[in-house]
Amino acid sequence: MKEVHVNLHNIRNCICGKCPSFPGRFKEMEHAQMPGLFCRAGKSKLEIDQKGCLCSDCEVFKEHGLSGGYFCVNGKAQ
Repeated sequence: MKEVHVNLHNIRNCICGKCPSFPGRFKEMEHAQMPGLFCRAGKSKLEIDQKGCLCSDCEVFKEHGLSGGYFCVNGKAQ
């Protein structure tokens, strides 16, 4: 597993915002507060209603050889 860095490539490829479990309060947040890259950042500060996980479909997940899922609930990739 390669370490996930916050960079433009990873931000553009992150699909956290498209996940069915992603909190609906996303639109209320300012750009700097927008969650994403949970595989790097860890658990969400917002409540997550687990409605499915897209982590394994994400290019960031694939490119970094990650395993697991629900990083927004379980914490960052180890």
